Amino acid sequence: MLITIFAFRFGGGIWLDWEHTCDENELEAVADSARAKAADHDRPGSLLYLDYLEGAEYIFNTAFGTAENPREGDTNVYAVVVDQMVIGRYEELKRHFALKLSA
Repeated sequence: MLITIFAFRFGGGIWLDWEHTCDENELEAVADSARAKAADHDRPGSLLYLDYLEGAEYIFNTAFGTAENPREGDTNVYAVVVDQMVIGRYEELKRHFALKLSA
């Protein structure tokens, strides 16, 4: 399985786009978290792609500061790619890829 995380990450005083391919340990953590989210929704053993997004948010979302005063490393996941399926917030993904194409 391949899982790629798309998020905003605070660094150098600004929010930046962050794209991260999970390593083996992170894959297992996201999958475990997705299974827990499915169980929370009374669907044990029946994973939906949305569970992977919620699982990735649980594993990768980080808040060292507040919304008004973010700190270095704060992370906010907005999408996840599981193998070839994309699950996320459309506007953020559209902006992410528009920025990549213009670079």
